[in-house]
Amino acid sequence: MTNGNSMKSSDMNLTEMNLIQGRIEEVTLGEPIVFGQMAMFPMLDGTESTADYLTLDESISNGYASVTEIDEDGNVPELNFKNSCEKRIFLMEGEELVGAKQNRTLNLSILVPAEKEITIPVTCVESGRWSYDSPRFKTSNRAHFSRGRREKMASVSDHMNMCNEPEADQSEVWNEISSKAERMKSYSPTSAMGDIFEDHRKRVSDYVKAFTAVEDQAGMLVMVGNDIVGLDLFDSKETFKKLMPKLIRSFALDAIELSTKKPYQLKIKDAEELLKKSAAANVSAHPGIGDGNNIRLQNEEVVGGALVLDYQVIHLSVFRNDDLPESRNYRPGRGSRVRRASHRRGHRRREGL
Repeated sequence: MTNGNSMKSSDMNLTEMNLIQGRIEEVTLGEPIVFGQMAMFPMLDGTESTADYLTLDESISNGYASVTEIDEDGNVPELNFKNSCEKRIFLMEGEELVGAKQNRTLNLSILVPAEKEITIPVTCVESGRWSYDSPRFKTSNRAHFSRGRREKMASVSDHMNMCNEPEADQSEVWNEISSKAERMKSYSPTSAMGDIFEDHRKRVSDYVKAFTAVEDQAGMLVMVGNDIVGLDLFDSKETFKKLMPKLIRSFALDAIELSTKKPYQLKIKDAEELLKKSAAANVSAHPGIGDGNNIRLQNEEVVGGALVLDYQVIHLSVFRNDDLPESRNYRPGRGSRVRRASHRRGHRRREGL
């Protein structure tokens, strides 16, 4: 699925680390906006930028692209993406595709080349269905909820760094969704992540309405409750504005799960510290799916990924590592997220449920 061997030379990694550091240094944190159990620090970028690509939603709605199962039988961790237009198409890590044999989310941020057909790596977020409800996938207005997205990102990084495969631990993703549904008292006949969002649609929508992009905003750093959670930063303010509602829904689903409503203690120093830790994280560079390089960031404090093209960071996403003992979400005794290949193969093709 990857385009060649992993590029892990020290020179390549140093170059990519410098790119990440440089991009983070270009932005400043604006005044936080607070609603409910969530706070957003705008990431401001005063430089001019234009996006010479389409988003996933734009390409599907205008008929410039189609997403289908890899073949008639389907293969859980892979989908076929066909770009029929003269521009690249940007797919954001975590975005959801609904339909075909089961709903999926994207494992990586990807730039699909113009007028090309490629295979994209995905993870199932609907464990109870393996039958067609449409020949093609549609887009949804959400991304993987933020905690599940963090877990999946860490799993993909483990796989990339160990065996150069952009796959997630599928069982772990299903377990995370099942636990989320139970905690939020949501029922889905097909165990679909999307049904959790639908069951809490009104409250999630309130968060989307409460947060709007400010001038020069190219990304956002988010607190849920009193925990700094993560950030998303884009090369273009235009791209961020288009994708911001999906990201707000992602974080909001975790915010509304909190049962206690305590006065906010805005941790500006912690927000700044996440930027510093992200800039200093160890990186590994891999050929991208499509155009550009796929960068993985990981150390004891953070886990993240980035898409880089022509020495420009198209998308950077970083989460605080909740494996730290002081984190509210710390779960001691967890083993490695990477499962043996023999275990993973059982999820690749589904013969029925």
